[in-house]
Amino acid sequence: MTKKSYYCKVVKRSKEIKKLDKALSKYVRFSNLDKDGLQECYTCGCKKLPSQLHNGHFVTRAKYSTRWLYDEENDLYNCKPQCPKCNLFMQGMSWAYGRRLDQDYGEGTAEKIVQMSNQTRKFSTAEIIQMQELYTKKYKDLWDA
Repeated sequence: MTKKSYYCKVVKRSKEIKKLDKALSKYVRFSNLDKDGLQECYTCGCKKLPSQLHNGHFVTRAKYSTRWLYDEENDLYNCKPQCPKCNLFMQGMSWAYGRRLDQDYGEGTAEKIVQMSNQTRKFSTAEIIQMQELYTKKYKDLWDA
């Protein structure tokens, strides 16, 4: 095998992370639309088209252990739709975000996510690809329902 052909077969981790970020973002922003096709900002409550929202994170994306935390079975969500004002200009409004997590999913949910974020978790490239495929399928399933 030549060096060039070997290089072509190696999966670039950074590209797969970008694909996963995009797939999860689309799923988060487009799930739970109202009858008018609008999504509510999780922190301020304004309603916008999903394409006008961001995939806001309660704990920063820099913490890989919770970067893609969207566990519907256990009601643990680090990702929710946020308007650009809340996500960018108000630095994610983490206090309001955490308070809302506790209201929606039970007292202590926000603290549990913070504790999870402080644990070291290294995802393999295969796991990243698997999650990307899962959220791509979930997004497509939104339109098939």
